[in-house]
Amino acid sequence: MATLPASSVSGSDILRRPTRICTHCGSDEVYRQRPRGLMERHVFKAFQFAPYWCAGCDKRFYLRSLKPSASPR
Repeated sequence: MATLPASSVSGSDILRRPTRICTHCGSDEVYRQRPRGLMERHVFKAFQFAPYWCAGCDKRFYLRSLKPSASPR
């Protein structure tokens, strides 16, 4: 059984989430935020948008969720 060298694969790489990029400055220091207010909690959620915050430029913005929506049966 072949194994990869320890330097080529780490545990954090295997479990790494898809990279989010700031729509304002292009930074990858982006963090998911809690929804604020009725608009973010209900309307944006209905259209599968989530709030994010960029540590690089201190801007808040919205990205589409990557989760697949539940299909009606």
